[in-house]
Amino acid sequence: MQLGKLGVWYFTEGFTAAQAAQTAQRIESLGYNTLWIPETVGRNPLVHAAWLLANTSTLNIATGIANI
Repeated sequence: MQLGKLGVWYFTEGFTAAQAAQTAQRIESLGYNTLWIPETVGRNPLVHAAWLLANTSTLNIATGIANI
């Protein structure tokens, strides 16, 4: 897994699941290796990361810290 030198930190909490997936696909199409998502409010970050991974092909999904 290569996180790459440049990634995108993006807050998708206001999006529907479909919109979040489209955003991740767009970020992937722009050539970024990693999408960093917050885990402080809203969705379960691990479930959300799994959803985004299922809807992209090469994009890495990362959280800053996955709270217990």
